[in-house]
Amino acid sequence: MAAPRLTEEEVHAACADIAAQGESPTAVKLLDKLGRGSLTTITKYLNTWKMTGEAQALDIESLPAVIQLPEELSKDGEDLLKKIWNIAKGIADAELDVQREALKQAEKDNQARVEEAFAFSEAQSMKIERLEEHLGDINAQLDEKIREHNQTVSDLIDAGKVNVGLSKDNEQLQSEVEALKERIAELEKRDKAAEAERKALQDSHAIELKRKDAEIKSLDMQVHKLQTSLDTTVNANDKLKSDIKSKASELSACAVELEKLGVRYESTLTDLKAARDELKEAKKIASQAEKQVANLEGRLEVYQSLGASRKKSDEAK
Repeated sequence: MAAPRLTEEEVHAACADIAAQGESPTAVKLLDKLGRGSLTTITKYLNTWKMTGEAQALDIESLPAVIQLPEELSKDGEDLLKKIWNIAKGIADAELDVQREALKQAEKDNQARVEEAFAFSEAQSMKIERLEEHLGDINAQLDEKIREHNQTVSDLIDAGKVNVGLSKDNEQLQSEVEALKERIAELEKRDKAAEAERKALQDSHAIELKRKDAEIKSLDMQVHKLQTSLDTTVNANDKLKSDIKSKASELSACAVELEKLGVRYESTLTDLKAARDELKEAKKIASQAEKQVANLEGRLEVYQSLGASRKKSDEAK
């Protein structure tokens, strides 16, 4: 959507605001304040404002065209301002020479016409008067152009000073940007190092997990083997107990048989001795089996504890 057209009232109000701040309104300042419009339109409305009673009451000609800058900026921009002034003065002198030549030529033409008018009639005399009035208008326009040119030179000086300030600000911003780039590069370098360290830790953790899994599998196999051996030992123990009971029954039978068969005492005594020796051997085997079972039960409890620890570790992961 196009911006609304700039009105004369808006320009006059902006002129009054700038003059109230103790500055002389210029076309460049008005364009910067309003943010729209052309310099031609703004200059036209600025000239109409200068003719108002408000402008004359403020005596704008006595107001400073430029706010005094700090001494540091004035020193830094002195050479640039001299160059701008020389260029602007050269342009202004060239334009004034052209306009003076044009005016001289116009004066010659008007003078010839005046003489010709006097030769013809009184009516032509009035025409000459009108031409003289027109010449006065041209001179007034010339004065106005000169004032506009001076104002343009002043605006150029303002722009030059502003440009000096902007250049310094730009250098400061460039320095800050370079510092930020270095900071970003350093952070990226640290991020890469942290990522490499994290990856190394992950790889080390994965290797450690694999090693632990292998150890746990090995322990599981050992537990399985021990469980199988324990089951075999328990079965053997049960069988030994059954054999012991059987032997005990046989021993009881032998005792009864001994009482009944006194005549077979010697033979039975020999058999009894052999049975007792077998009983001692069976008890010895049973005792060893019980010790082995106790040892296996202790080892089983250790492996079961390891299995529980592994299960908790897996649940925690």
